[in-house]
Amino acid sequence: MSEEELTKSYIIRTAAQSLGISLQQRRRELGLGLDSLSQETNIPISSIDKLELGLSNKLNHAIKLALYYNCEIKIELVLHSHKSHK
Repeated sequence: MSEEELTKSYIIRTAAQSLGISLQQRRRELGLGLDSLSQETNIPISSIDKLELGLSNKLNHAIKLALYYNCEIKIELVLHSHKSHK
């Protein structure tokens, strides 16, 4: 496998994936299903699902979920490792 080059799209993709994982973990910790969370927040199930899979950059929905979960969103810089990525 070749090494993935550090690019703008790579950074955006990995940030979206990291945020999605955190949002999904918090939802599961709270024992919430997608349907009930959608009803409580008025965010479509498909949007929540895409966010949790790291396939959406809709920051407004992520912020709304963070507020619902009573959580902050932290962003940090991490040195790029030169390992191959999937």
